[in-house]
Amino acid sequence: MDDMTLNSIRKRIVEYLPQLWNSVGAEEFSVSNKSSYKDIVTSVDIAIEDRLKGFLGKLLPPADYLGEESTSSVRSSLMWIVDPVDGTTNFSKSNPHYCTQIALFREGRVVMGITYDHNRRETFHAIEGQGSYLNNRRIWVSKVGDLREASSHVGLQYSSQLSSERVLKRMDRAIHECRAVRITGSACLDLAYVASGRADVFWEESLKPWDVASGTLLVKEAGGLISSCLETEFNLFEPDILATNASRELRNQFLRSILFPDQVKNAL
Repeated sequence: MDDMTLNSIRKRIVEYLPQLWNSVGAEEFSVSNKSSYKDIVTSVDIAIEDRLKGFLGKLLPPADYLGEESTSSVRSSLMWIVDPVDGTTNFSKSNPHYCTQIALFREGRVVMGITYDHNRRETFHAIEGQGSYLNNRRIWVSKVGDLREASSHVGLQYSSQLSSERVLKRMDRAIHECRAVRITGSACLDLAYVASGRADVFWEESLKPWDVASGTLLVKEAGGLISSCLETEFNLFEPDILATNASRELRNQFLRSILFPDQVKNAL
């Protein structure tokens, strides 16, 4: 699959997403629990996923489909990775901070990513080796190199008591060390914001591939850095993510002061 084919597919998707949201997003919707009362799905999530699955299947028939609401265990060398509504809780409360993310995974890498914010009419996209764009204009990560000037985004998660306690301690340190700390409720948009310089750092534990697939490519193609916020290698399919701008000094300050200060103390 060459760059021309990828760009043609990307354009088709970008044209389709506003039409999809215009037809589905204004509908009355229902809300139900999935794994717990904190993990919800709406009828709009399901409707968008159903339509995207059909649309993408026709667009690239050989590709499998990994989606949050339907086929979450699929693994393939060529597949779509889709979150129909990232920020479902925001959507359910009429908080206009949510998006649709679509990524194309091929032979171990994300080669195309699209993050679409219907409320702001903003489309972030990247194709491997071609840079990152917002509404077809090139974007870059910020140039902030000092933690005291950094806007840090974080996501809360509830996978375990230990993880929750660790995140809260890290947040407390970030509040004291960073210029700003934000919790937006959409990991996909947090990553798009790092890619476009609206945020300098984003970290979150225990995510899923559809939370980060598009965003990791956006950040990398905008010049940023992707790694793990835990003491492991970053894994797309079990992501504990740390995304920063291109400043290794900022990244190192964040690691030392926010994520792993105990290691620094023990080394002294």
